[in-house]
Amino acid sequence: MRLLLFLVLSIQTFACQVPVFRYALERWQSDQFRLQLITQGAPPADLEKNLLDLQTELTSPNSSLNLTLEVLDLNKLKPNQQLAVVGLEKIQSYPTFLLHPPESWNNPSPFVFPGDQSTLQSILDSPLRHRIKNNLLQGESIVWVLIEGSDQAANEAIHQLLQQSLKRAQEEIELPDGVIQADQIGKVGDDVDLENVLRSSVPLKISFKIERLKQNDPAEQALLKILTANRPIPPGEPLVVPIFGRGRTPAPLPGSRITSERILDACKYLCGACSCQVKSGNPGYDLLIKANWQEKLQSGLVVIEKELPSVLPSLNDQSQETQSLPLHDTGNIGSSNKFLIALAILAILALGIGSFVLLKRSAKN
Repeated sequence: MRLLLFLVLSIQTFACQVPVFRYALERWQSDQFRLQLITQGAPPADLEKNLLDLQTELTSPNSSLNLTLEVLDLNKLKPNQQLAVVGLEKIQSYPTFLLHPPESWNNPSPFVFPGDQSTLQSILDSPLRHRIKNNLLQGESIVWVLIEGSDQAANEAIHQLLQQSLKRAQEEIELPDGVIQADQIGKVGDDVDLENVLRSSVPLKISFKIERLKQNDPAEQALLKILTANRPIPPGEPLVVPIFGRGRTPAPLPGSRITSERILDACKYLCGACSCQVKSGNPGYDLLIKANWQEKLQSGLVVIEKELPSVLPSLNDQSQETQSLPLHDTGNIGSSNKFLIALAILAILALGIGSFVLLKRSAKN
């Protein structure tokens, strides 16, 4: 009976065939950042107007930012209230922005930015984030961001390694069987598993995009802090950051530790069928990206039930080692395998019933 229960649960576990990257795009809501403007008195008039406009946008049902906003005037706060402001000790001048990561980061340290209008715009959006969003909405499986170091030869070597590895991944990886386009659901019968139905018309394909980012790009300084989880960037070597879904990353990987096999394994995981776990219980973190995903995807359904595999080591934990990856992706179990498992269950049931009948007859004799 225990074996039978295990087999039934196994079938349920592997029921969803939608790739991880696509499930995350269509059904995982982005985690919320919290932006605080810390002042001593009223903020500058131009900045105050922009903040009012931003607050209006954030409270709209169609808000395109995974962000909340708060303005704190220290002159109006009691000493104990000031002490409760996380990151206040980092401020050297006023006004200053404190950008607090989502709670899922488990990192209470905020990002610190000058409190001016141009910095506000760079926090909210940037050219690279705009391109990443467009790439993901056009069906790219993963956008690989190459953060260049000071060693140009190392930058070019990693870029070439990425190109070769991603070309190989695109040739070798196949989409899981059983994924159903949204417009096909009425043509495949009533027993369709809705877990396998796509929720948008975004093309489903195995495809990868490389975006390069210079560390001294003034328009991307806020993104650089978020991408690297507020840790110092190694000055010489490049970093590689895979981004998928609605702007989620397993975390950066230093160029000195990246290999073709690691790139290929990461692609296999994120392009493989999902297994059912809660998003918040898995490694990785969301970025701050300006995009109305629900509107773009034309989907009102969000389900947070799929596992984000731990693929790459994170700068958040320098002692963390890359977890070993399985030789076979059990998440890609196909329809034929499910049928064989079902037959195995029936065989076990038949064997159990037959044994029971024989034992009963033996008892009578």
